Amino acid sequence: MHYYQFNIGDYRRKTSHLTLLEHGIYRSLIDTYLLEQSPLCGDVPTLMRTHCIRTANEKKALNNVLGDFFTYENERFFNSRCDQIISSYIEKSDKARESANKRWEKDANALHPDSEGNANHKPLTNNQEPSTNIIPPAKAGKRKTSLAPDFILTTKKAGLAMKYWDGKGRTDLNIREIFEQFTTYCKANGKTYVDWDSAWQTWYVNAVKFERGSTNGTGRQGYKTKSQIADDAAIEALRDLQQ
Repeated sequence: MHYYQFNIGDYRRKTSHLTLLEHGIYRSLIDTYLLEQSPLCGDVPTLMRTHCIRTANEKKALNNVLGDFFTYENERFFNSRCDQIISSYIEKSDKARESANKRWEKDANALHPDSEGNANHKPLTNNQEPSTNIIPPAKAGKRKTSLAPDFILTTKKAGLAMKYWDGKGRTDLNIREIFEQFTTYCKANGKTYVDWDSAWQTWYVNAVKFERGSTNGTGRQGYKTKSQIADDAAIEALRDLQQ
């Protein structure tokens, strides 16, 4: 999203204790959060680099802002206000799309020669040509739903994500671990989406920027169950087939 409403009074009430330097850093972090429609990277050195934070005073100001306005979870920094703005934006976009789909359906029915509204319409003469450039109506809009129990990590989902990561040079990312982060976050925050496959795609695309990768190539340290070993073998075989 490239635009959001800014409530000056609400902002000043919550940030009256900040220095001018902290104000600048906070606004910069908010802009990044909303522009990417995603929580901030949980790696502080990366945040410093991407937001041009260099001096000791700037680093101290960043730590103050993160402590005051953000919550660290699943290796990301979350801001409840930004999450509300993003959720409202997505909801309005979905409603606008559904409204447009309904208008298309209504217009298409009005133009259909066999519809009741056109019962008295004069038939085409030999000198008239039927229109061939009528745009077909879009599919009816779908309702947002919660995460379904059968939304699991299939071979197709894993293959698409790993193919994208390979293209970005991130073969260190662990598909099972990141998919678990996605489902856990959505359940904990009561997320609802019209298209869950698209939501998962957005998550694994953002993982390229936000995830630091696994420390041992599997995303797990120490003992692994037989099921995890089998999963890892299947994932590696799938990656080999894609190369």
